[in-house]
Amino acid sequence: MLTASGLLGKLVDFIVDKSATHLTELPFDKRKKACRALTKLYYCVQTLDDVTAEFLATFQEFRRSGDSDARALLHSLNNHRYEVVVATNLFIDLGRELQPGLKIIDPALAQCCHTLYVGKFDFLTFMSQAIEWDRTGDKQQILVKVSRDTVESVDLNAMFAATKEALGRGGELYWSESVLDDFTAGFEEVAITWENEEAAQQLHAKLVRQNAGLREAKERLRILIKDNFTLEEVLFQTDSHPYR
Repeated sequence: MLTASGLLGKLVDFIVDKSATHLTELPFDKRKKACRALTKLYYCVQTLDDVTAEFLATFQEFRRSGDSDARALLHSLNNHRYEVVVATNLFIDLGRELQPGLKIIDPALAQCCHTLYVGKFDFLTFMSQAIEWDRTGDKQQILVKVSRDTVESVDLNAMFAATKEALGRGGELYWSESVLDDFTAGFEEVAITWENEEAAQQLHAKLVRQNAGLREAKERLRILIKDNFTLEEVLFQTDSHPYR
């Protein structure tokens, strides 16, 4: 998820915006389930934020030691590949709770956020393999799947309106058409070599920007949970199957 954190931040912002007006209206027996889903989403986002911060700190350490941007980025990608996979797998595990949790809040919201819980395509597995060493040629390089601007600029509000209307006509499921339905087209594979300074600088700048947006979205999600749920609802769950 390291190179898709811009999209993730946008989706978290969207969840916060669409949930804010519904949480106080939830039935008592549903509140803890919705709270658990949102709280687990928060900790998944926190983990990705931590991994990204560590990655960026490692990059700066290598650069201060005299490495070029390309070498610093390659070392950082290599050092944190495992943590990126672990962070992505947390979102995969979250899936079985997040979709039902969001559905309690608003079924249209749940449908629009399918990329966060392995919906129409397996987006999360795709992102868990976003950083790969390529040793097939004469020069070693790391191949990184990087999101295009088309993915990050998707109009989630338009998706939500179309989904709300379709579900209001009596359907149980509706997949609104957008760039998220073919996410593979929204990513490009960038080759980072030991000498590719321009590509390294561009990727580093993008990750810094994406992480700033993710951190802002994480803080908004924290405030949403704090302002709408009690400490008991956040910490004490007695339902062994909260996603049912």
